Amino acid sequence: MPPTKQELSLLINPLVPESLAHNNRVLTSLHSLTAFLLGLTAGILSLQSATGFAFYFLGTVGVSALFHALVLYRSQGLGAGMYFAGAQGEVSGMDERGIVRGEAAGAAGAAAGRKAPTTKMVRRAAWRDVWFGGGVLGEALSGFVLGWAGVGGVLR
Repeated sequence: MPPTKQELSLLINPLVPESLAHNNRVLTSLHSLTAFLLGLTAGILSLQSATGFAFYFLGTVGVSALFHALVLYRSQGLGAGMYFAGAQGEVSGMDERGIVRGEAAGAAGAAAGRKAPTTKMVRRAAWRDVWFGGGVLGEALSGFVLGWAGVGGVLR
């Protein structure tokens, strides 16, 4: 049986499970701590209802953007796929034979319809791990509500 796209991509650009688990733990800790601090801030500012959740949403987007910028800087522009698995660890642009193809090579290559191989490995949907991973809509949200309600109740 031929290897699947996921198996081929892991052979070409392996992800170490321990490193992947560490990266996910760091991301979860970052989102949880940030959400709790945003909750404390929302409680201190006495934000209520939709304005409090808008504050959480904007704060989470800001922190995720900064973290994604850090990931892009550290990976020298290769993206979050260097540190996170993405959609089942698949590399985008891979055909059924396991060859990764890049952008068209110049105007002549584009006119001829040829694609040149690239050394750039891009994991599909790895950016989702940075923006939505780490419990942003789960445990981090509950930490936000806990800090928000706790401080808001104490200050009233």
